[in-house]
Amino acid sequence: MLLVVACASVLLGTLYPLLIDALGAGKLSVGPPYFDAVFVPLMLPALFLIGVAPFARWKHASVGELARTLRWAFLAAALVGCGAPFLFGEWKPLVALSLLLSAWIVLCALLNGVERVQATRAGRSFLATALRQPRSFFGMHLAHLGIAVFVVGVTLVGAYQSEKDVKMEVGDSVGVGGYRFLFNGVRQQQGPNYRALVGDIDLFKDGVAVRKMFPEKRFYVASSMPMTEAAIDTGFLRDVYVSLGEPIDKARPDAAWAVRVYHKPFVDWIWGGCVLMSIGGLLAISDRRYRVQARAGAHAAAAAAAVLAQKA
Repeated sequence: MLLVVACASVLLGTLYPLLIDALGAGKLSVGPPYFDAVFVPLMLPALFLIGVAPFARWKHASVGELARTLRWAFLAAALVGCGAPFLFGEWKPLVALSLLLSAWIVLCALLNGVERVQATRAGRSFLATALRQPRSFFGMHLAHLGIAVFVVGVTLVGAYQSEKDVKMEVGDSVGVGGYRFLFNGVRQQQGPNYRALVGDIDLFKDGVAVRKMFPEKRFYVASSMPMTEAAIDTGFLRDVYVSLGEPIDKARPDAAWAVRVYHKPFVDWIWGGCVLMSIGGLLAISDRRYRVQARAGAHAAAAAAAVLAQKA
């Protein structure tokens, strides 16, 4: 129910401005403040329940039993959530809570997996028993881990991303997120159907050159609108972007430029979490038990239809 309401809130925030505009009642803009105020409070309890759900046998598990089973997982998650934000230089309450819930989901998934395997070993080795678990079991926990990874990515990008818009001449440098960008100028380049001004920028980390980056400002033959092509250095723990704005003096495009640089920590974890959730869903629906149940349901429906036809 929480997920349904959360999805409905996103749908409302997306479509409501379009509806108001279509009715001629003016123009509205629904932005991050709405989603932070509505979506986040709905998702926080949902994340907690994702960790609890595998242990909650329908109408059989009591609150006391769940508390005894999960107390150490919650304490470990609380330590992770409260301590991890210090690694990023600034402790923020919402970051701590989000990381606590992410760690909670991961630890509950691991604990449930271990308990499930131990309960079904029947003299076999732990690994052999684990590999005999149904696909739906792996799919469920893989999807839950994907949610945790997604939440980590969204939380850390939103809380600790940084960017700067600066004027840069040849030889100038700017730092953001622990990285330094050295501007070496701009050169012209001819493409197959465009001409481009290509920036030459060196990326440094702790004084060590990481790579060269080449953002572009392209001018296509078929269009008069310039296109900006950002240069991206992708990493497991962060992405670094740099893009060219406009030349400060249009008569001298080889001189000073407006340059924008970004540092986005853990942004790839957002996409990684979505991939894990998708794979988990595919594993779950490919479980043989569900296919057998679906065929049995189809046969029962066909038999019922045949009986009704005979009576008619």
